[in-house]
Amino acid sequence: MRNDQRNSGAGASVPASVFSHDDDAFPAGSPRPVAPPEWADKLRDIQSITDAALSMLDPRALLDALVERTKEALGADTSAILLLDRRSGQLVATAASGLEEEVEQGVRIPVGKGFAGRIAAQGSPVILDEVDHTKVINPILLEKGIRSLMGAPLLADGNVIGVLHVGTLSPRAFTSHDVDLLQLAADRAAVAVQALTAQLDRAATEALQRSLLPSALPAVGGLAMAARYVPGTGKIGGDWYDVFPLPSGEVCAVIGDVAGTGLPAAVIMGRIRSALRAYALQTADPAEVLDRLDRKMRYFEPDALATVLCAMVSPSRDQVRICSAGHLPPIIARPGQPAAEAEIAPDVLIGVSSQKRRQVSTLDFPPGAVLCLYTDGLVERRDQPIDEGIGRLCAAVTAQDPEAACVAVMAAMAGYSLHTDDIALLTLRRTPGEPAGSGPDSSQPAGTGTALERGVLWSGRHAVVTMPTEMDITNGSGGWFRTGNLSMLRELALLWLAAKLASDPQRYRPGGHDPGSRDARERAAAMIPAAVTPESGWRPRSAAAPRARC
Repeated sequence: MRNDQRNSGAGASVPASVFSHDDDAFPAGSPRPVAPPEWADKLRDIQSITDAALSMLDPRALLDALVERTKEALGADTSAILLLDRRSGQLVATAASGLEEEVEQGVRIPVGKGFAGRIAAQGSPVILDEVDHTKVINPILLEKGIRSLMGAPLLADGNVIGVLHVGTLSPRAFTSHDVDLLQLAADRAAVAVQALTAQLDRAATEALQRSLLPSALPAVGGLAMAARYVPGTGKIGGDWYDVFPLPSGEVCAVIGDVAGTGLPAAVIMGRIRSALRAYALQTADPAEVLDRLDRKMRYFEPDALATVLCAMVSPSRDQVRICSAGHLPPIIARPGQPAAEAEIAPDVLIGVSSQKRRQVSTLDFPPGAVLCLYTDGLVERRDQPIDEGIGRLCAAVTAQDPEAACVAVMAAMAGYSLHTDDIALLTLRRTPGEPAGSGPDSSQPAGTGTALERGVLWSGRHAVVTMPTEMDITNGSGGWFRTGNLSMLRELALLWLAAKLASDPQRYRPGGHDPGSRDARERAAAMIPAAVTPESGWRPRSAAAPRARC
């Protein structure tokens, strides 16, 4: 396009670069455009910066170097790159040379507005021979005294991902050669930005996903457990597992897979995990937990889909109640028996509307049995039916130590074929003997006692608290109360029970409150589960070991 064909000062569009490294871009026999000899150094500068920067880990360093080289190659005074934030529909100033204020002030330009916004909207280069307030909306361009501007879109797979523009402090008639060179720089920048964005997206996804997985599996009486998480060779998905004890004494084990890949799937996974934990504290019914989760996700994340399996291991550890929202059934291996798929009732995925009440399946869980929860990445291969993968998994799971079970499963499935999807694996084994340190079982009939921990015996909805004779608690004025003072027994019992049920059940941490004060009683009552109701009838069992019922 010749300079005299442009409507000077009108911001006319010019065609995109004719330069391409794709041999198929030109019909057979047609003449290929040849860069003028004087472009050799300029092209070499841009080629070197983009190629070298592809291996850099810091995207800001890449973009900063690119705008500087582009400014020098075109003999301009300013250069800037704005990247598209698709969620807001705005271009965000990301790197600049001679226009650093744009980046420092976080300039955002709506797509379709102003100079850069127009380039992004139409997806082709734009030239402004004369800059004034009617053609730009960014006041920094006017304050800098920029007289002429030329910009080109950053394109990836045909979609605009940003804008690269240069400016001069004196009037300049940019030529079609200038436009082609700028578009070439923008094309190379787009490739580099896309590659770096993919690297950063994967790194951020891995970091987020690993931060949401348990840093260490909990130590709970009556259960041993082990887990594995392996990212896929393709894009990272939204696989996760979780396991945590509940105040009721049950242990909640969860495994799930969010539809989609990359950072968006990992973010949804994090929200599901947090919501599910909260709902599990409200109810120990796995079907109700998933129902509440489904309502929450369909309201706040209407486009999200996920498979989730929620398993509640009873305080006595002899039963597991399971509800599955479209997730693959677990594998159970009982001593002396081959492993098999657990017979559980399937239900719809999280995110799919259904009027049907979710179902709960109950499994016997004898001592020595192993329960294996997994995601489809472990058993699903593109060239094999999934039943074959599940059969191989069943053959690998045996009633053994959960860590050894994980090793055996991963080795067997690795030999099956390479996996491209994420893998999450969680194995639980019921250890022989009575569970230690379990909480109250609200499902037990009144009159039966279960040891919450040393010093607390549960009987139905009441607790009998035995406190150390010499337990000292500081009041607000620095005085001391001893459990031998029976007039304070009721308040002390409340505080003692509350402390046992708080985040550190292994020992009581003395606080700076008068245990007989109204504030202390309210603080204690707030920490005690609703199923525990303080009653009268407080009396010591003996002088040596004060005892109270609440």
